[in-house]
Amino acid sequence: MVRGHHPHTPVDSGRFLRGHRVHAFLHKLRGGEMRAVTGRSGGGEAAGVGSAPRHERVLVIGLGVSGRAAADKLLREGRKVRVNDLSDSEELRLAGRALAERGAEVVLGHHREEVLEGVHLVVVSPGVRSRLPLLREAEARGIPVWSEIELAWRYVRGPVVAVTGTNGKTTTVSMIESILRKAGMRARAVGNIGYPMVSAVEEMEPGDILVVEVSSFQLFYVREFRPRVAVLLNVADDHFDWHQDLEEYLEAKSRIWMNQGPGDQAVINLDDPLCVEASRTVPAGKCFFSRRAAREACVFREGDKVLFRDPRGGRTVEVMGVEELALRGEHNLENAMAAAAASLLMGASSQAVRDALREYRGLPHRLQWVGERDGVSFYDDSKATNPHAALRALSAFPGPVLLILGGRNKGLSFRELAAEVARKHRRGGVRMVYLIGEAAEEIESAFREEGPAVPRVIFPGLEEVFADLPGRAKAGDAVVFSPACASFDRYRDYRERGDHFQIMVRNYQGVEDGG
Repeated sequence: MVRGHHPHTPVDSGRFLRGHRVHAFLHKLRGGEMRAVTGRSGGGEAAGVGSAPRHERVLVIGLGVSGRAAADKLLREGRKVRVNDLSDSEELRLAGRALAERGAEVVLGHHREEVLEGVHLVVVSPGVRSRLPLLREAEARGIPVWSEIELAWRYVRGPVVAVTGTNGKTTTVSMIESILRKAGMRARAVGNIGYPMVSAVEEMEPGDILVVEVSSFQLFYVREFRPRVAVLLNVADDHFDWHQDLEEYLEAKSRIWMNQGPGDQAVINLDDPLCVEASRTVPAGKCFFSRRAAREACVFREGDKVLFRDPRGGRTVEVMGVEELALRGEHNLENAMAAAAASLLMGASSQAVRDALREYRGLPHRLQWVGERDGVSFYDDSKATNPHAALRALSAFPGPVLLILGGRNKGLSFRELAAEVARKHRRGGVRMVYLIGEAAEEIESAFREEGPAVPRVIFPGLEEVFADLPGRAKAGDAVVFSPACASFDRYRDYRERGDHFQIMVRNYQGVEDGG
């Protein structure tokens, strides 16, 4: 068994919420220093690249999907482009060769400072960490550093709805796209979902709406990005393999609205304490959503109904019945409320919201029902790459669960998750926990402290789990694969991991396919 390891100490978000650092950060932002904080992107404000001299040279760091898209756009605009990646894999050599044939200079295999020579702008891919010495050197030289969404923003020709949060981003973006289309608007889901925003702007026509999923990595390097509606779903421990701590992570998330004005709107989760704290820095209109009948909320639950109270004035209208939402789980109700708020603020009708959410069936690997055999149901929640996401998934199952956890830790603590699993076990909710992957021993350590009575077993991977299931699973159980970890110990990404789980399910005693 490989023991999970991470250079940073796991962080407890509750400690930060109670402590002074996040509050000091918010005080700093409320004091008007938000724009000064953005100075880590380089010295001095640069003109948008769209109006920059055509001889400017741009360095693109990272040749993943968004990096290639950024390089492609810059080449189309006639810029001198240099691309750089630490990897020298065959895949990247092929991608680099294609860009070189169009005039790009390609440097693979290192991040030496020489790649900054003659460079006027750096565009960085989301997978590249801010602490990379090359980025620090660019900042020291006063070279602006942008994310791909900042580059895309300079070419946008229509309104943007942006969604961020620790969990639920892709589902919410997809919901908003569905609602706006149901309302007759031309909307497209883009961003950190596999289709870069900078590629989408090439196809935009006047009046098109981009619904953009934005990560904390992408927001870390924005300067002028200004969505008409900015959505913050939730904030919990995540990505401490990229961010130094929760303070930096929250700061990055809060940048989604830093350039908004009075005519814009921010949609914020009233039930999340960190979101509420961060909302004090919002310079735009605020629309809170809540699963409670909260006076401050503009989208809220009252009994079995979801209502909308327009923050810009107007009457309160019923949006839909709670039971009309096709997806299970309170977290999906939150996602739907956020999507409803953003869509209504963009001009969709309540009828369009209701019709779209009634029909919405969700996305793969997000608490996806895979199939059933002999009364045992199987759910693929491979997208749950942090403990907060796994906790949200568990809340959707009042009955007995066999839970599969593990993968590669992202520098996070599993103690809160272990404590909640122990609580559910005492109430008959979680019968068994399987621990797999690099982080299995770390998670086991958390259970020894917080839930020693929970039955659990450590296996190398999913194959061994499914070999063990026939002796444990019984009618009425739900087998829930919600790893609470990244997939990179064994898989290319969460999709490949989820696909593997689904293959194992379908091979399990000829399970009936869930489609």
